[in-house]
Amino acid sequence: MKQSEVVAWVVEGTELRGVRYAARGRDGWQKTAGGAWPLVTEAEPSEGQAPDTAAEGRVVDADKPLARAMREAKGAMGVRQVVLALPLSRLLVQVMKFPGEMRDDLAGAVALQMDKLSPFDDEDLSVSYEVLSEGENEIWVLGAAMPAVVFEDISTALQLAKLHIARTDIAGLGWFRTLCGPLNLMRPGRRVLLMDLDDGWDLIVIDHGVPVLMRGLGVMPDTDTLIREITLSFMSAELEAGSLAPAEVLLVSADTPGVDVSARITELLGAPVHHHLPPDADGGADGVAIRTYEGSTLDLTPVVWRNAVKEARIAKRIRTGVAIAIACWVVVMGTLFGVPAVYAQMTKRTQEKSGAHMRAFLQVSNTKSRVQLIESYLNRTNSALELLRITTQLLPEGITLYSFAYDKDEGVKISGDADSPLLVYEYIDALKADPLFEEVPFKAPSTTARGKQKFELDAKFYGGQQKK
Repeated sequence: MKQSEVVAWVVEGTELRGVRYAARGRDGWQKTAGGAWPLVTEAEPSEGQAPDTAAEGRVVDADKPLARAMREAKGAMGVRQVVLALPLSRLLVQVMKFPGEMRDDLAGAVALQMDKLSPFDDEDLSVSYEVLSEGENEIWVLGAAMPAVVFEDISTALQLAKLHIARTDIAGLGWFRTLCGPLNLMRPGRRVLLMDLDDGWDLIVIDHGVPVLMRGLGVMPDTDTLIREITLSFMSAELEAGSLAPAEVLLVSADTPGVDVSARITELLGAPVHHHLPPDADGGADGVAIRTYEGSTLDLTPVVWRNAVKEARIAKRIRTGVAIAIACWVVVMGTLFGVPAVYAQMTKRTQEKSGAHMRAFLQVSNTKSRVQLIESYLNRTNSALELLRITTQLLPEGITLYSFAYDKDEGVKISGDADSPLLVYEYIDALKADPLFEEVPFKAPSTTARGKQKFELDAKFYGGQQKK
């Protein structure tokens, strides 16, 4: 059962009632599911008819209607852990008043009183208590005990239904919590709350909003028996809480009581009887769920049931731990054996891609080499004829060339004579201005016998290396 929800069941005389309350943000706690499952034994098969064994556990618990109802409720509400509430008629309940000095020893005092109250000697009781009211000088405490006979009967049903109990409460307290608001039970004065709801008649005497007597009367065969039980209960309340005239009697039942019943109760207690219908058919279970949310301390769950819950939690944690360990082992083994295989596959794919890229690279490189070779054959920019054309175009008038030597890696060597040295220098400047030549080293012109200026120059290509 999740922390954000509570599932409460009430075991009645003829049916099992259950509700689910869940958190709904700002709206608080709301009832999200509910239902009732009858505690009726299925009819035995007729003569010659085979018993129905299709349903799980049908033969095993055919004579245990509580187990069958619990299993059906479990399947309908989808839970394995519930808060269980039992009627007052199946428990030992007593409201006790203790002095304020016993505040720190209430558990021992309540256990002693409940042991005295038990009609069975040497019987193991599951005892719990809840503080109803606490003042400076006195403490009102509700003590409750579950007899072993009740515990054993419910234990069998829980085992067959495979259920765990989170807390065990009293159905009467659940009804009291549900009726507090609609009936305004917290008003000053004494009131008698008489209920014919879950498992017969219950009686609660309330003084200023605090129950001072709580008793399960059970199923009443007639009105005289009911009046006798009310008389005994009210006398007990006066002995414990003092004499105080009741302001009213609040009778809560699904059926309107007879005029004779109301008149006799009024004559007995001297207070008017006001009949009220239950505000909800699941009122007892509703109140138990709300009490659980409010942190009720009363818990009659026997030690065996508590141990079953602990064992279930431990088993769940063990299963979870084993599942996590197996998952981790699978991951580790998968890593150890899978990673090398994956890397081998990745390496193979990388090698295949690398080989494909290498083949493509070689193909492109070969094509590029062929293109460059073709371009080198088709490129006539530095050819001898092209250079001869350029050098002769730049030649000024008055210069005569005698020789032209071409070197495809270095440049051209030119010699000739000119009418004047200025023409030689003009020719050298023109060659330097051409983008084909990086530099134009030359020898100074010399005068020939005919009065001409003889010159020799060397026009170097860009990037060319001068021959030594």
